[in-house]
Amino acid sequence: MVVLFATPQEAKAQYLEQQPGDYYQRSMTWEHKPQDPGFVREADVYWCRMLWRIIDVREKENQYFYFPTDSNGVRGRKNFAYMLWDAIKAGEIELFEDDEMKIPLDCLKVVERATRSDTVQMAVYDDYGEADYTTVFVPHEFSSEDIYQYAIKEAVYFDRARSGVQVRKIGIAPMEDKYKVIDGETEYMGTVTLFWVPMLSWEVRTLFAKKEAYCRENLIHLPTWEYAFRSFMYSSFITRIDNVHNRAIHEYLTGEDALLESQRIEEELLNICSDMWEY
Repeated sequence: MVVLFATPQEAKAQYLEQQPGDYYQRSMTWEHKPQDPGFVREADVYWCRMLWRIIDVREKENQYFYFPTDSNGVRGRKNFAYMLWDAIKAGEIELFEDDEMKIPLDCLKVVERATRSDTVQMAVYDDYGEADYTTVFVPHEFSSEDIYQYAIKEAVYFDRARSGVQVRKIGIAPMEDKYKVIDGETEYMGTVTLFWVPMLSWEVRTLFAKKEAYCRENLIHLPTWEYAFRSFMYSSFITRIDNVHNRAIHEYLTGEDALLESQRIEEELLNICSDMWEY
């Protein structure tokens, strides 16, 4: 007869760092494991479209992506941007420059680029009132406050093995608003995509499964980011669908027309998916 004993190290649970305001030791989040997305057989997929969406954190339903803005977080919970940033600094996840996930980015270089110091010319006056200019380096820290949107790429396909339409999220990218001071006035320069995070990778799915997102209904059982994405706990709008010209909606329509085109694509996809059902 063989008797197996669990060593103390194996039996020891992992815990979140206990905050002064915690009245119990929290460990459930650390025990979460990412849900297996399931194997997809090529022969079972006979219809597919690629979509690009925008999650705007200024919408009420998406505000939990943006808050709290404190980089230290609240009770171990951080907003989506800082959650990603901590993983990037630790080198825990991969990053890519493009949404095809073909051009990898070095995490260290991404951190250096985002925290690069700015140079400022400062005037130093002597006792005679004459100015002597010197160069001062002002350190720059990563801030989530200018990240108001996230681009998300997903595949919508009909899987015969599961007898229904499925959605696979391919990647997500934070988009930062850029500003420049011109003649003492701050002017908006545009929105840039910082990097793409592959949402199908094991490391990213594990990260999302172990980090909490805010939910007003119950602070005891907060949903993880994996659950938030899997359950579509956010609002979004389509900015692009795969097409022969490989262009986004804003490249051929603007303003209200672009919004109507996004809604038209959404309705068209719903109609296609409903027509595929067999009774």
